[in-house]
Amino acid sequence: MSVVMKTTTPFVLEDVLVTALTKVGAEPELVTSELMGGRQRNQLQIGDILTNRRDYNGRQLFRFEQNRWILMHDSDEYIVNSGSRFGDRRYTAVARFLANVGNEYNIAYQQYLDAQAEEKRIRLEEERKQRVESIRQQAIAKARAQGYAVKEGLNSKGQIQLVLTRMV
Repeated sequence: MSVVMKTTTPFVLEDVLVTALTKVGAEPELVTSELMGGRQRNQLQIGDILTNRRDYNGRQLFRFEQNRWILMHDSDEYIVNSGSRFGDRRYTAVARFLANVGNEYNIAYQQYLDAQAEEKRIRLEEERKQRVESIRQQAIAKARAQGYAVKEGLNSKGQIQLVLTRMV
């Protein structure tokens, strides 16, 4: 049986998804060549993200398809193996699980965007400092070429102030 569940949050970034899965307690594990030998009805592919949730097909997993991560699971979760899993109060339905992951994904995505903005701000600040230093060096070199003695200082606003003197 198959079902299409739409989430309001497309899972597009692997690191953010892994963070969200960790927050909801799904214990994400990236599939590598060493994990390919395990019993699983879903055909595992290198790069899939396994969770600790189980159904008829084995462990539920996320697979990257069409530029987003999609949860691969058996939609008939209430019939298969219901005695052992639903006796466990920690098990949540797939729809609720996806809603929880979506909420955590949004939080982690916002943190990701904040980190990206901070990195950009730092990079722009470094570029600005390099530009100011370059202009300062050019001004000093030009003044010395014209025979001026250069004295550097800072004004009250913290800006660079060059004092040029010439002896005649």
